[in-house]
Amino acid sequence: MSGRLTLTHTAFLALVALVTSYISWSAIKASTKLFNLIVVVPVAAIIAILIVTIVASALRGKASDGAMPSRANTLGDILLLGCFAVFCVALTKVGFDIATFIFVWIGIVLGGEKRIWLPPLFSALFTLILVKGFGALFPFPMPMLVF
Repeated sequence: MSGRLTLTHTAFLALVALVTSYISWSAIKASTKLFNLIVVVPVAAIIAILIVTIVASALRGKASDGAMPSRANTLGDILLLGCFAVFCVALTKVGFDIATFIFVWIGIVLGGEKRIWLPPLFSALFTLILVKGFGALFPFPMPMLVF
């Protein structure tokens, strides 16, 4: 099936485009103020760009060989999904900053990073940027432990 999108992938992309369009339309209809659209419009634009990129690359690229992922990869994905569930619960228990720091660190290690100094450094920088960015973007306080 070289250079083609499968029916299920096409249906999924169409569903994502439809939901994104509806949410964008609903937000614009409710209010055209910047405060209302600050998150919706950029995310909708990014989703549209991703959909176009996926369709274009699928139509002109080679089809994958269809190899099944290894058991280790599947277990790693399930472990990361479990860590995400713990992260969601920990957001209100230990705070957004600490939960994010630990989750990103674990995610980097599960991704295969071997250097010992990189996961904590990247986690700290990512957490700082995320916490400060969300703090500037959203008007309500989030539970924090450090920041």
